[in-house]
Amino acid sequence: MASVSACSGSVSIGGPDAVAEPELEQRVATALAEQMNQPVPNIDCPGNLAAEVDASIQCVLSVTGDTTRYPVDVRVTSVNGDDDVRFSAQVGTTPLPTDG
Repeated sequence: MASVSACSGSVSIGGPDAVAEPELEQRVATALAEQMNQPVPNIDCPGNLAAEVDASIQCVLSVTGDTTRYPVDVRVTSVNGDDDVRFSAQVGTTPLPTDG
């Protein structure tokens, strides 16, 4: 994914507290794939994302068959009621260091 950038999306959380990690990962991956017209990447987030404007979390993007990983900064842009959280996701241009 040489030309990765930013995207936005929304997620229904079913409650006022946080976007669950699996739902967040799936929504970010889908939004990035649609934005870049690429296959859905693997997204790994370290936990839930608080359903508060400006809450943020750093996730990791990887592509099957490639060991290169990129940081993805996910930030809540708005919260509408108890079940609609909108976010932006910005993929870093510098790969993360490899493990090992």
